[in-house]
Amino acid sequence: MLPNNIACYSSPFEINSLFNVSGDCYNRGERIDTSKFGADPGFAAENISSDVDVSLSKETTPARTYRCKKCRRVVALQGNVVDHVPGEGEMAFEWHKRKSGNPFNKPDEECSSVFVEPLKWMRTVEEGAMEGKLLCAHCEARLGYFNWSGIQCSCGSWITPAFQLHKSRVDISSM
Repeated sequence: MLPNNIACYSSPFEINSLFNVSGDCYNRGERIDTSKFGADPGFAAENISSDVDVSLSKETTPARTYRCKKCRRVVALQGNVVDHVPGEGEMAFEWHKRKSGNPFNKPDEECSSVFVEPLKWMRTVEEGAMEGKLLCAHCEARLGYFNWSGIQCSCGSWITPAFQLHKSRVDISSM
């Protein structure tokens, strides 16, 4: 029996295999089982009452929180982030997309996006769309993009399936 939350998986291989199963379900025309989506971190934050002791150990406290820049709603936690191996930079893109012709001038730039697991607040994903915009559940601001077939990161690495939050659209804070 599979756990109800992707965060329960211990390795990226297990998470990737769950993504592949979800993508295969979509390709067969079946409805994607949204019970396997990660919990909505913004919903959990809204329901914590002030009289409850929220003293958490360092192991359960997320290192980073990702919030919508417009309304400050929590959209993802560090535990929801899907890590990827950086690609070859601009050399991974087609020749007409490269800015310079010298392959030895590869700057060590940080990725412009964060890739996360599918989360319950992603309405378009729950509706069964193959690709589309990720909108904030509270203010409808555009936070990113998703595609079950995959997206190429700014570092050149392909992430499949991809649920991309643009760093310019979210505030990254430490808790």
